[in-house]
Parts: sequence; structure tokens; C-alpha cells
Amino acid sequence: MRITNRTRNTFLGTRVKAATTFWSRLRGYIGRARPKQGEGILLVPCDAIHTWWMCFELDVLFLDDRGRVLELVQSLRPWKRTRKVPGARYVLEVPPGTIDASGTRVGDELSWQSQAPYSLSVLSPDSREDTPSSITHRRRTG
Repeated sequence: MRITNRTRNTFLGTRVKAATTFWSRLRGYIGRARPKQGEGILLVPCDAIHTWWMCFELDVLFLDDRGRVLELVQSLRPWKRTRKVPGARYVLEVPPGTIDASGTRVGDELSWQSQAPYSLSVLSPDSREDTPSSITHRRRTG
């Protein structure tokens, strides 16, 4: 899914996965590769996290049920835990530097949407772009 800071019109992630079960929230990034820019995990419901058994830092955003930023933790190191944030319903874990790059501050409103599993584009009849049908029917000349 894509996470947008609506207050500042910036993106926090374009490839964010939701963790909605107890086990997926518990695991989070444990045993996974360091997230790349644009990746993240949205923990639902959640009001505190830990970075035990992890070997990299994360930026962490605590959000209320409307997506408003309640608290920010920049570059949370491995083997640490956060306090329980009153009113938090969601926690977004993203690569370090994401909070600064997006300009996100406490009080900003975030929104998210799932991305369609496919994309659709409409080409004009004169279009020369490669499409599956134009590639299949192209003949070699010469």
C-alpha cells in the first residue's frame, strides 16, 4: 500500500505491507532484510513496539485511529523498545531518514490506500509503444 502525508503532500512509503495478525505484528522486521526506501510495515492495531533480534534502525510513527501522527521516533536502534503511546491505533515502521525526508511532524495527517494488483493504460490508435499485442504481432523486416 501507499502511505501519504496529506498535511505536507509527501510520501512515507509506496510499498508498505500491513501486519494485522498477532504473529505478523510480533515478527515485523525480525529475520528480514533492512527495508529499502519506500518500503515499510503498518502494524494494526499497535501502540508500542520493540526492535529485539533486529540488526538495523527504523523510523517509527505512532498514529491514532484517524491517521494523525501522535509521536515520532527517529532511528530507533536494535534491542530497544518504545513506550506505550496513549491513543495509538497504528504504528508505521519505515527506513531511517524517512521522517526527515517527508517532513513529517506530530499532528500531521497520514492516509493510505491499497494499490491495485494490476494497472490499466489506454493508448491511442497511433501509439507506437510496445504493448503485449503489438509485441506478439510485430513482424521482423530486413
